[in-house]
Amino acid sequence: MRTATLEKLLSLGLSQVQCETLEGYLSLVRRWNEACGLVSRGDVERLEERHLLDSMSLLSLLEGRPRLLDIGPGGGFPGMVLAIGRPEMDVVLVERSQKKARFLQQVVYELGITGVEVVAQDVRSYEPENLFGTVTARAVANPIKAWSLAQPFLNRGGRFLLQTTNPISNPLEGSELCETRRGIVGWISVLEAKNRA
Repeated sequence: MRTATLEKLLSLGLSQVQCETLEGYLSLVRRWNEACGLVSRGDVERLEERHLLDSMSLLSLLEGRPRLLDIGPGGGFPGMVLAIGRPEMDVVLVERSQKKARFLQQVVYELGITGVEVVAQDVRSYEPENLFGTVTARAVANPIKAWSLAQPFLNRGGRFLLQTTNPISNPLEGSELCETRRGIVGWISVLEAKNRA
């Protein structure tokens, strides 16, 4: 891991052990990428900034939210990264690709990550026992489609953290746009369901 990346992670409040776990995770992504298509070939050399730090840019939005659902994490971005950054949080990664889900399960096993459940199925057929305070999606679908996938899983006051290439300037149907901010690579939009009972 580059020194600048390590310094950034430490400045976010991560411990040396968490940084080492993240380094091990990136090593697994590199090793499994060709077989599983976790990130584009061009991104393998840019994993730290384009994927790791971009995922970590959501960390400050997780305070006081004990459960997170990540829709379509692929290689684990942002959900696995956030699970390592906030080990006290319960994280569910719902990934429809069996190959990618197996990779995520291997990461959990090899690195001994606790509080992470990998669900190998399409999110549209996922039925959790409890709703989530935070749902994330990154490079899953266009914003309208991503919101329609996330909304059913949010508890009252729950937030959808959507990472997109372009900023969202207006609320999506049935949502309140709480915040839009620049991420490392693109934009982060924070949405809440309107009038959730």
